[in-house]
Amino acid sequence: MTQTNRITARFPKVVPLALVLALPLSPAHAADTAAGQFSEWAADATVTRSMTLRELGFRQALTLSGQESQREIYLPVPAGVPTRDAQLQLDGRYVRGHTGRSSGLWSVDGDPVAARSITDPQGDASQLLAIDGLPRDNGFVRVNVGWWSVVSDYRCADQSAPANVLRLSPDSRFSYRFDGRAVNTVAKAWGALPARVRLLVDGKALQAPAYDAAWRVGAALRNGGKQVDVVALPVVGGTVDLTGISIPASLQGVPAYAALAAGGSQHRIASLAEVGALLSLRDSGPLAVDVAISTDPLRAAVRAALDALATEVGASGGDAAAAFTAWRGSDMAALEKGTGTASVSVAAVAGRPTLVVAADAGAKVAGLLSEQWRAYALGRTLQVAQASAAPVGEDAVLLSRLGNIAGTLDIVTRGDRTASFELGALSADGRLPDQVVVDVSAAPNAAGQGAVASIYFNDYLLGAKVLASDGKPQRLVAKVPAYALAARNEVRISFLRQPARPYCHDPATAFPVSVLPSSHLTLAKRTLDADFIGAASQLAHANEVFVPTTWLQDAPASLAKVIAIASAVGVSPQAAELKVVAAGTAISPGHPYLAFALAPSGISPAGLKDGRLVVNGGNQPLLDVTGLDRAAAVQVVDGGGHTGVLYTDLGAQGPLLEQPFRLLRGDLAVLDGSGVVSDFNSQDPYGARLADVGNPQPWWQQHMVWLLVLVALVVFALLAARVAQIRRRRASGSSGH
Repeated sequence: MTQTNRITARFPKVVPLALVLALPLSPAHAADTAAGQFSEWAADATVTRSMTLRELGFRQALTLSGQESQREIYLPVPAGVPTRDAQLQLDGRYVRGHTGRSSGLWSVDGDPVAARSITDPQGDASQLLAIDGLPRDNGFVRVNVGWWSVVSDYRCADQSAPANVLRLSPDSRFSYRFDGRAVNTVAKAWGALPARVRLLVDGKALQAPAYDAAWRVGAALRNGGKQVDVVALPVVGGTVDLTGISIPASLQGVPAYAALAAGGSQHRIASLAEVGALLSLRDSGPLAVDVAISTDPLRAAVRAALDALATEVGASGGDAAAAFTAWRGSDMAALEKGTGTASVSVAAVAGRPTLVVAADAGAKVAGLLSEQWRAYALGRTLQVAQASAAPVGEDAVLLSRLGNIAGTLDIVTRGDRTASFELGALSADGRLPDQVVVDVSAAPNAAGQGAVASIYFNDYLLGAKVLASDGKPQRLVAKVPAYALAARNEVRISFLRQPARPYCHDPATAFPVSVLPSSHLTLAKRTLDADFIGAASQLAHANEVFVPTTWLQDAPASLAKVIAIASAVGVSPQAAELKVVAAGTAISPGHPYLAFALAPSGISPAGLKDGRLVVNGGNQPLLDVTGLDRAAAVQVVDGGGHTGVLYTDLGAQGPLLEQPFRLLRGDLAVLDGSGVVSDFNSQDPYGARLADVGNPQPWWQQHMVWLLVLVALVVFALLAARVAQIRRRRASGSSGH
């Protein structure tokens, strides 16, 4: 196979490409002594990040096919922070069912960095891309992959090639390093978080304030697209997973580090010094945390663990004690001393930039970390007095306030602009999105043809129009049906063109289209059913979250459920009130609520008793099953005077809710932890109501029969009146004679 495989760095004079690719993504050369190791840790703030496309939300393979196809991938990096040794290992394969030749082009931020010509029927298409370390102010590296096929050298021949396909694996890996000291604001710390965030709490059993802060901050992280692992600070006698741990040889003379090095994948903690050692292990340790809830018990436990470790390190002799003290002051002060009067601060914890949140400021910090306000967190140590969602006082909301949708695109065949929003952010006083109003303009192509503009709402096509060829602004209006609404919504404006080639050998040329800033959503009073969408519109405002007291005794496990379900049903973490009640107690909600293993009096949710799943239908159950395990039921109820959502584990163990999911349809859902939701609508099991409400015909067409009957009655009444009038005249005329 003839192949050109060329990778070029954007700035070869600064770092030669061969050197970039040879550099490992690992810490600097290990020190020879314990003192040297702690001194090295204190001086080195290098942080390594590695993530797959799957972890970034690409759950399926990316495929490019045909004559010409391009895809853009946005890779997150800390905004405004230089990176080092950044590279993207794209794993892929190609198949070619058409003759001719195909080629691929890989670009980074619009700069071509690799090209490849392909003639074989199939083969490996993996590509390693070196990415320069310039800071990205928007927090993303834009990688473009292009695929082209030429079937015939005769220019006027049909060049369509649907069987020529390039497939990119979702297991492709992006990795980079950066200096943690450059992360000097809360906003930058958010951008520096990995795809999977470790949230540290002070222990397995938590007090209510710490539990409250942890679920709120965790829900804010999950709403921002992060996966959250809640990690409890281990205690003596507890067990930790040491898979992947790396103990420097220079520290294995210290008993605590030696015990960890000799431990298996599941290690039982034998001393406080081992806890201190785990805190020091940076990226490779199980306590390499990204967010910490600062409480008095956490600070005391960290201090005791480091004191015990200091005793062992000091006994190793030399300058180890002094080096350990210096490292402790630079890398552990935030966990030992907390945030002081601050609500949230950015601090170095074992060399990693970590968000330290005060336990009494969980709601305010969750509001600050929301999509609306996190870009304003421009400080290392912040006191948050208030961070609430802006009220919607008018009946129109600009789409540009919901996403970067306004602007101009040069379109050859297709181009999209999107904006997304939480349903609850716009729902107020019963008002919900009613219409999408899009103002657009598009230049005609070379043949004088206008582009086609289409409006999608959560992938439902609401309307489309062939734009006028005069290039003047036009307005498109599309009604938003109730079935299109979701807890999180996306508006997409798509432009399509038929490539115009006056002569067959002319290249296809791009022409501009624009989404104008006046494009907006209109809001109107709407009534939603008692389902997950209706619950989401209410839980976005003042709400209550109920958990049993027993859940606080196993906080890491229960917090994972609270965080996942609160995000899935659209609970506002900053507007919620946590209520901890005794297990088995009937709750009395005062607002729309989310309850875990609890229910109001008179309500028997599915699974609450003995894990029995019962789906009712009228006077008798439609489904009655026992013995389910590793599953959960989530149900919308109208009990206690307010709309509520009830969560109950089915069986001895509930599901692990790691995969992101949303509860969209019906009033009952069964979860198995795989991200697949089995939902059911007990009020409308066959969708008859949805079919009626979703009728797109105008009112007069829907009621044409009754209109005709009414017209017939009016005509009959008029004829009857006329006949009666004629008879009266005749009668009066005959009486006159």
